[in-house]
Amino acid sequence: MFLFRKIMSIFAFLMMFSFPLFAGSTAFADDRPIIAYVKVLNGACIAINGSVERPLKLGDPLFKDDILKTQEQSSMGVSFRDNTLISLGSNSLMKLENFAFDPDNNKLAFAVEIFQGTLLYISGLISKLSKNPDEDLKITTPAGTVTVRGTRLFINAE
Repeated sequence: MFLFRKIMSIFAFLMMFSFPLFAGSTAFADDRPIIAYVKVLNGACIAINGSVERPLKLGDPLFKDDILKTQEQSSMGVSFRDNTLISLGSNSLMKLENFAFDPDNNKLAFAVEIFQGTLLYISGLISKLSKNPDEDLKITTPAGTVTVRGTRLFINAE
């Protein structure tokens, strides 16, 4: 119950300070499009892409295929370009598999895979705009795949 309340408080904070600053797709020098940003960070969290590990800081960009890892007694909140919010609890491991947000061209996709730990998901614009949520919105867990249609979802993957 404590973990759930802590994750909910992180999302309350995200909701208060989240705003649509992701109007277009920006990129770093390596030309990977930014799909999300770290909005809340407590403790030690890292992003892994290929063989490169980088410690995360508040405001850091996140990219497709990044694996997010939280350590013991740490948590993080992530805000995607469509204002989807995800919170990861302690000892969590999640991959950002796919994300596309181009409603003008009907290109919408959100897919993450959680390997272990806890995840709280609050839907953004993709869930409202998608005409095919069975294909566009997926969260994969060790037990199976969840097609997202609601606005909130809590997952505990062991």
